[in-house]
Amino acid sequence: MMPALKVRNPERKNVEESHMDEIETKSWLDLPQDLIFSMMERLYVADRVRLRAVCKDWHLQPNRGIKAIDKLPWTMEYKWRNPKSISFWSVCKLYEPLHHNRRLSYMVEKGRMRGRKNFAKAEVRASRYSWVLFYKDDYWQGKFFFFNPFTKEVIFLPCLESLVSEFATFSLTPTSPHCFVFVPYERNCNEISINIYNHADKTWKTHDLVANDHPLGTLKAVGYMEGTFYCHFSSFHLAAFNIVDQELSLVMTTCPAMDHLDDSLFNYFSRSYLLECEGDLLLVYLFESLLCWHQLYVLKLDWSRNEWVRVSRLGGRAMFLGETSFYVSAGGETEIIANRIYYHHDGVPEFQTLDLCSFDEYDSRDHDYLTWQKEKKREAGNAKIYGYCRKSLKTIWIQPPQDS
Repeated sequence: MMPALKVRNPERKNVEESHMDEIETKSWLDLPQDLIFSMMERLYVADRVRLRAVCKDWHLQPNRGIKAIDKLPWTMEYKWRNPKSISFWSVCKLYEPLHHNRRLSYMVEKGRMRGRKNFAKAEVRASRYSWVLFYKDDYWQGKFFFFNPFTKEVIFLPCLESLVSEFATFSLTPTSPHCFVFVPYERNCNEISINIYNHADKTWKTHDLVANDHPLGTLKAVGYMEGTFYCHFSSFHLAAFNIVDQELSLVMTTCPAMDHLDDSLFNYFSRSYLLECEGDLLLVYLFESLLCWHQLYVLKLDWSRNEWVRVSRLGGRAMFLGETSFYVSAGGETEIIANRIYYHHDGVPEFQTLDLCSFDEYDSRDHDYLTWQKEKKREAGNAKIYGYCRKSLKTIWIQPPQDS
């Protein structure tokens, strides 16, 4: 006997097909917000950036739930080789801070860098908001470009047909129309030129400052704070450029706090760093001797007297010194870095606590730094956040993505 033929209700079929069509038309955009946040909270920063690249709406999601340890700066190693070279490969790598004995790394670029001809021999000038500003001297033309190692985005600027110094910085993320790039050039000890690039106008403009009555000295550092770019000189004077007014002016300052220092300290290699810290303009001097000991001196500008004064405490904050210097508020999981000043020496991240940054502890007649160095190394071994970097590569601090 033949089995009975099962006939499907056509109305039911239409209902099922319409239901399937409805399911198929749903996209990733329809995921509940709480589910998206839940996924992001379980990812590390680099993976969170990739997740937000899935679609536009996900990219606009705020970075809610970022762990405190993720807010610490990362380190970026790089070296750009000539793309025609077959002996050496270029490399760019990101490292997270060490946390719970885990230090993840992310390879950004590796190989002959095809399509990246302008990267060859480019040097870092500044790093902020996950972006790195590179400069390349190309036959008397200055080529500046931005590179985001988290997203691999590149933004090229028009060529700057002017001499430049080793310093440069920028105000906001380069994707903002209100971003300005600041490139100074010291013509002599009394005159400085400032090249300003406006991302909205996409043009370079030059401003000059002549200070015959007040010699400026050597350009030592640049910084940005609250709408104004600053140049720090060996005379301790400042050149200030206000973005709104488009005016370049001289701010004459003094620094009696460093008058008592032994002159021999200034015979050693020294670097200066300008940074903003909660409305204050800070100046940090890093001295390095041939014996490889380092000494730091932290100053704050007292605007009422135009005088640099000594800073004895960081108030639980941490400083990171580099092409662009910045501070981080320490608390919770990041409390371990409180009152520390981080910097790179031969590609190796090092730090000192502010208590150990006092020249008063140093007797220049005895040159007794042995005890001080042992204390610094012991402390570094007990609370290490950043690992060693390869000396063959250049290393910088870079801030991970925070808010869109």
